[in-house]
Amino acid sequence: MRATDGLQTTITVSPVKDDGQAISLDLSLRMSLPMPQQDEHLPDQIEACVHQAGLEVQRQLFQILIEKADQELVLKHRQGKGGAGIQRRGTRPFTFKTTFGEVTVKRLRISHNHDGTIEIPSATVWNTSHQLAITQNLRDAVCDQMSDRSAGKSRADVCQYAGDGNLLGRSTVIDIVHQEGEQLIVAQRERARAVLAGASEAQLALLGPAAADPDAVTGFVDDDLPFDDSEEAQAEWEQVQAEWIATGFPGCEPACPVARHERRAVDEGFVTVEPDEVKTKAQPSTGRKEVWTFTAVVLAAGLQYAFAEATVEGLWLQVSALLLELGVLAGERRLLVLGDGAAWIRTWFESLGISRKAMILCWWHLRKRCYEQMSSAGGPKDRRRAFEKELLGRLWEGKVNAAIELLKGTLEWVRNPAAVEELIAYLEKRSAYIPDYQQRQRAGLWIASTRVEKYNDWAVSARCKHQGMSWSPQGVLALAALEAAGRNDELDAWRRNRALPERALPELIGQAA
Repeated sequence: MRATDGLQTTITVSPVKDDGQAISLDLSLRMSLPMPQQDEHLPDQIEACVHQAGLEVQRQLFQILIEKADQELVLKHRQGKGGAGIQRRGTRPFTFKTTFGEVTVKRLRISHNHDGTIEIPSATVWNTSHQLAITQNLRDAVCDQMSDRSAGKSRADVCQYAGDGNLLGRSTVIDIVHQEGEQLIVAQRERARAVLAGASEAQLALLGPAAADPDAVTGFVDDDLPFDDSEEAQAEWEQVQAEWIATGFPGCEPACPVARHERRAVDEGFVTVEPDEVKTKAQPSTGRKEVWTFTAVVLAAGLQYAFAEATVEGLWLQVSALLLELGVLAGERRLLVLGDGAAWIRTWFESLGISRKAMILCWWHLRKRCYEQMSSAGGPKDRRRAFEKELLGRLWEGKVNAAIELLKGTLEWVRNPAAVEELIAYLEKRSAYIPDYQQRQRAGLWIASTRVEKYNDWAVSARCKHQGMSWSPQGVLALAALEAAGRNDELDAWRRNRALPERALPELIGQAA
């Protein structure tokens, strides 16, 4: 914002009138400023002055209205404890930090004749702290800024807009995001528990042990390969991705059999769950190397729902509640899980007592795993690359046994046979989840968990994975949960009412018929 040197404002406000149903007042503003030079900067200069004058008006209006509300509250409580009345004991200053800057008001203090206790009624009724309060609108503004900016830049932008360079500190910005994210996550868990509370014992049994307490953090297995960040490995990986463009995955347009302007279909009669995890570098103070955030996108009848949690249990709690609402447990819709085949996903899927269920290993993750394992296996590069194409050709058609036989033939010429054996074991564990991808793509059906990958980009990766960044678990989860609420069209209602709205659900298939 440009400087506003020479700007003078005089604000005159009439006494506040209260007719019992509404309050009113008259306000006049006299504004004086030097006429800017007639050049390309004139509109910006006038804009800055108008903005500054507006901030001063907002601050004064806020002070007057807050003090009037405080007076009315004291008047309402004039009977005091036991009906013995009250006495005024002066005022105490109290500071609000708002989207238009810091405003200090005077709040009335009273003593109760009944027992001599002293209180500030508005502190109790408005649930404010002892000396300072940050308004919810300012908290929301901080969270919006933090969704795509660093804490330092978020602080600078909020302070600049409010016309108060010292409005908030960097640590306060971080604390606000943590607090807002935690409150939202608690509400999401409570909603899920409330939904599951209405399920029968038979329905809960179908969910297995996964719908447990999300606060009980359990161990999990990281079955991703160690990341090779050497220049040679990265160059080869970029070349391989370029050769994969025709198939259509993150970073390129999909070559779909359906028209390009149409969305890829969700399997009719199915609820599709795409679970995943995102890893970010942890702050040294956390005592861990990585922060894991568990995410999921659920697709059903043209609707999409996003989730983010700190634990596997928390994620499955929320997903389980939605499956109940979508009629999966009652057999109204079938369940299709589409993911990277991680152990925590397979464990959940296999624990489900739902008979009408299926799981598909994401094609993108499958081919990436084959590439990584064969790169680790080594051997002549041209021969290895030619073999990878042949291997993927078998897997593309769902021929897992044929692919395994091909892999066994490489044990004689690769430098690291153990990497091939690991890939064979990987395919054997997931063979039941490897379909004929070619047929599914021809039918316009999902073969890759691209929705959850894109959500991960929006919620975590684009914000938290820049060079030099490290995070606390609370910070990553807060941003991801806020993004999920926004994607689910629930964030505005949450901010207005501090309660999550009823979830938009499609009609059950039996009802629609």
